[in-house]
Amino acid sequence: MGNYADLLREFFVTDFKLRYKHSYLGFLWVILKPLSYYVVLHTIWTSLFGNTENYASYLLLGILTLSYFTEGVNFGLQSLFNKAHIILKVNFPREIVVLSAIAIAMVNFLINLGIYFSFRIASKETLFSAHWYNFIIGFLLLSLFLLGIAFYTSIISIKYHDIKHLIELLLQLIFWATPVFYSLEQLPPHIANLIKNFNPLVTLLTLIRSGLLPSVDAPNLVSVLVLSAVIVVFTFAGYVVFKKTLPKIAEFF
Repeated sequence: MGNYADLLREFFVTDFKLRYKHSYLGFLWVILKPLSYYVVLHTIWTSLFGNTENYASYLLLGILTLSYFTEGVNFGLQSLFNKAHIILKVNFPREIVVLSAIAIAMVNFLINLGIYFSFRIASKETLFSAHWYNFIIGFLLLSLFLLGIAFYTSIISIKYHDIKHLIELLLQLIFWATPVFYSLEQLPPHIANLIKNFNPLVTLLTLIRSGLLPSVDAPNLVSVLVLSAVIVVFTFAGYVVFKKTLPKIAEFF
């Protein structure tokens, strides 16, 4: 077990360094990308509708959370393919590669979260709400959800390389179908209900926001419990599919 932990750490450190090695701005891209989204969306939205209370914190936290989701999906999707040269030569649990990919996205999110807290401190805002634990629950559920997605997509992408284009399209649609820069209350009821019922990120984002922003109400407990059960089953099933399918598609590496 200790050897596998060392291997996971080695994969993580190596991938983290290589990801920004040949970039002039290097690791700064981790911070600049979500901030650029924030500046554009904040400028447009406040110009159209005015600046509401805590909107800057609401928007930035939404962007950071969706950036974590997007990075986690993309990194997980490419994880096995990027390590094909090692997978074909060395015998080790392949799920370590997927875990390493999600870990990189997770660390990027936590670093950006540190910038976000600095922003909140400078604005003299309260860092946590009374339901601070909702943030932890939301973060853990989102991370588990990303792991489950990666178990499926990393396998599929080995045989069907074009899936990355479909994923890119879906991620764009998910961004606009998630209340990142708007709230569900601003939408017509039938559209709001459709998004709420079919987009699990709505509940996860609301959980995360309600843990840090006193102005955001926590989601319904029943919906959180149902979603938690769905994510656990989804991820476990993904792991089973991953373990059974990977040996059968080695020829496609």
